[in-house]
Amino acid sequence: MLHLSEISLKWVRNIRDYVKEGQKVVLLVLRTDPSRGHIDLSLRRVNESQKKQKLQEVKQDQRSKKILEMIASELKVDAAELTKKLTVELTKEHLSTYKALEAISIDPSSVENLKVPPKWRAKISEIASKSIKPPYVEVTGYVELRSFESNGLDIVKESLKKIAQTKGASELKVTYISAPMYRIYVKAPDYKTAEKTLQIAAESGIKQLESKHGVGEFHREWKKQ
Repeated sequence: MLHLSEISLKWVRNIRDYVKEGQKVVLLVLRTDPSRGHIDLSLRRVNESQKKQKLQEVKQDQRSKKILEMIASELKVDAAELTKKLTVELTKEHLSTYKALEAISIDPSSVENLKVPPKWRAKISEIASKSIKPPYVEVTGYVELRSFESNGLDIVKESLKKIAQTKGASELKVTYISAPMYRIYVKAPDYKTAEKTLQIAAESGIKQLESKHGVGEFHREWKKQ
């Protein structure tokens, strides 16, 4: 039930300006009455952000169903059976089946956590990696590394090596700008991971340098002098 008062804050002259038969719209559930089989809905209380998010979730759900059907087809198993079992496994640690498949496409080794036959795991990893392009974000930071020791160049190189060895990102690169400045580039699935990896990388390099009596400093941004 979508009451007229829940369609818009403006005067509704023609309801078909807002909703039409057969149209798919995003609505907010206000209340339910199971005994009467009633669901009260609202259109005006759904903002654009909520609408986009829900439509994205619907698209992802449809996409994940197609991917599971592809997996079942290649494994030559019943699609309904595979979908039922995999949905349970995939959503144990993720909000949706699609998010779980997306995580596998980012880190194929995570498929080993699924309690399914090894043959299934290999096929899930293969098709997820082919079908889903993982979302990535990129962040950049800078480190200023100085050493006044006789072997200062080697000391700085060790610090840069320590930075490059930092784990947690999909990709991490250290490039030379001009002494004593170096750029740290991090590519990761989300900003939280990217920023955390960038911070850990910079701190590990500076700590390594300071242990050899060098001086290091991290800069979130760098302006050419």
